[in-house]
Amino acid sequence: MIRSGLLAVALLAAVPALAAQETVPKDQVTFRVEATREVPNDWIVATLGVEEESSDAAGLAARVNQRMAAALALASGDTRLTVSSGAYQTQPVYDKTRIARWRASQDLVIETGEVGALADMAGKLQAQGLLLRGVSFSVAPETKKRLDDELTVEALSVFRERAGLIARGLGRRGWNLIHLTLGDAGMPGPFYDKRAMAMEAAPSVAPAFESGRSTLRIEVNGTVEVE
Repeated sequence: MIRSGLLAVALLAAVPALAAQETVPKDQVTFRVEATREVPNDWIVATLGVEEESSDAAGLAARVNQRMAAALALASGDTRLTVSSGAYQTQPVYDKTRIARWRASQDLVIETGEVGALADMAGKLQAQGLLLRGVSFSVAPETKKRLDDELTVEALSVFRERAGLIARGLGRRGWNLIHLTLGDAGMPGPFYDKRAMAMEAAPSVAPAFESGRSTLRIEVNGTVEVE
């Protein structure tokens, strides 16, 4: 019994020493790498609008709804296009302090990977009196997902190479991963084609679009322990 008690005391005394050894900090390095790729934009979104003014609010709403229904029917007839309607908005137009009439508007949004199809439809809708409010270009969701997967593999490979380079540069045998975050650094904001906006003055002509390019980027931030 005495020997067992002495052994227990010895083990308890050794625990703090072991804990102190385990918590000795090692050299850590934090760094960031990224993988980028410039790709052509393959997705286009156009916003067109219907606008009307009248002193008769009820009649105004009916005309806007009628014109939007016709525009939706026309655009939806092309299966290459994804078509949706936006919010309906009504606001007063004042003559000094008195409401003289009402202005109502509604947007039509068209999305597609077929630039030519959208340009043709935009020309037809402008011929019906719709206003081309804006055009934006980006990378299609399915294309972006595929490229993000490829860039993720590439960025992680670059991270491993950089960690090994750091360890060798410090004269160490290798490294262990402590912490890592990986994310999409995003793309530039939507690009609006000013030439397309200018086509409002000539509604019978289909606007010409240039899709341009976007840069996709995946970042890896991590901390490694060199040994």
